Amino acid sequence: MDMLMRIVLVNPNPMKPPVTPVSLDYLGSACEHARIAVDLVDCSVEMDWSKKLAQVLTEKPILVGVTVRNIDDSYFASRDFSLGRIIPVLEEIKRLTQAPVCLGGVGFSIFPLEVLKFCDVSYGICGGGEEGFVKLIIALSDNIKPEAVPGLVWMENGNYRKNTILPVALEKIDLASRSLIDNAYYFNNGGQVGFETKRGCPLDCVYCPEPVVRGKQVSIRNPKNVVTELKNLYLRGITVFHTCDSEFNCPYSHAVLVSKAIIESGLGNKIKWYAYCSPEYFTEELAYLMRQAGCVGIDFGADHGDDNMLRRLGHGYTSDDLIRIREICLKHNIICMFDLLFGSPGETKESIETTIRLMEKIKPERVGISLGVRLYPMTRLGREILETSKGTLSENPSLFGDLEDNQSFLRPVYYCDANLGEDVEDWLHGMVGYDTRFLLGRRTDANLNYNYNDNPKLTEAIKRGHRGAYWDILRRLSEGIAPL
Repeated sequence: MDMLMRIVLVNPNPMKPPVTPVSLDYLGSACEHARIAVDLVDCSVEMDWSKKLAQVLTEKPILVGVTVRNIDDSYFASRDFSLGRIIPVLEEIKRLTQAPVCLGGVGFSIFPLEVLKFCDVSYGICGGGEEGFVKLIIALSDNIKPEAVPGLVWMENGNYRKNTILPVALEKIDLASRSLIDNAYYFNNGGQVGFETKRGCPLDCVYCPEPVVRGKQVSIRNPKNVVTELKNLYLRGITVFHTCDSEFNCPYSHAVLVSKAIIESGLGNKIKWYAYCSPEYFTEELAYLMRQAGCVGIDFGADHGDDNMLRRLGHGYTSDDLIRIREICLKHNIICMFDLLFGSPGETKESIETTIRLMEKIKPERVGISLGVRLYPMTRLGREILETSKGTLSENPSLFGDLEDNQSFLRPVYYCDANLGEDVEDWLHGMVGYDTRFLLGRRTDANLNYNYNDNPKLTEAIKRGHRGAYWDILRRLSEGIAPL
């Protein structure tokens, strides 16, 4: 098939272990269907990415697309502002070509205007890019105005304009080829390869930007297309996967259909995969189907084990549900991790201790603890903090991070209730530090084994043959269990 237009896509993320840029792979499929030729520069893969850039940009592309997956590491103990590390890549692109640059990705979509200004770039696509990015390419090629490009943010006459974000009709798009990215590299060096079955999140967590970034309305993929994608990757030697959905089991009915489709394809006894799930929509039926489909581990975004704090955080489940889902996972031989989030408004040492005691009782394989809540201005919690701080973040004793001239929260700001006291990190470490199932970092003594970014222990383990979710690899290392 003759290609009518040509672009360059760039992954500037140098994180180790490397994380599959799934969005670029899906974008590559959308471009292929639209007869748009794509050259890829993957800074995680290329030994000399600047040389690769110089090679592909000599062909004068219509557009250069750059994915922005992360703004920071969302980790209170380190507060790493990773957005700044893509600037050298962008500067090299601008030096080598006059083609316009368009940013996209989850990180970008949280702070579109702020990131465009920070990066000095003219275009960006918020939300899913499979339709908007292709329409932007066509608009630039045909020299027509971009008002009809969904999710586009752009500079016009010195002012930023923003088009409405429209959900991508994933069920109508074939995303199964996965032919742009070197997925074998990510499997061998990152220990797993991501895949997406749906996009969007209907939940109401007070701190989370996902419903804004990915959409409150969930767009689902055809389960058969998901299976075709997994088959294509399996035939390339990739056998361990992780879902990239906000929550695999929301909506519940679609998770059931995807699991059944994998079972019917015969892949269930050939591949292994992990998923993010909500405790609210998890049943014995789903656990059985997921396990038959090859699921070996689930990361539950539990957040808390104190019922009052669960309500404050916007959840519809209770501590009894955490006990129930742990029993279900044990019955169906699915290991699990519970991710906890401490420090939000109203938190007390008593509520934290209640949760720790619950975790000690139900004994999930791993418990991830985040102390301090990353704030985003479009969330309910972020808006409340901005309203009560009245423009003076530095005067709020519960706020930590870059508090000066940062009302947008682009540079990371965290909330940790001041009533917990200055010793809360040491106090919490004293409660759980003896138990290897708890993964906790402190600002004074950050536990790199929970911050996956640039984690040498993980990177070395994967080189030695370990595969799987990073928390499971760390568990296996800690307990002397052979690689998956």
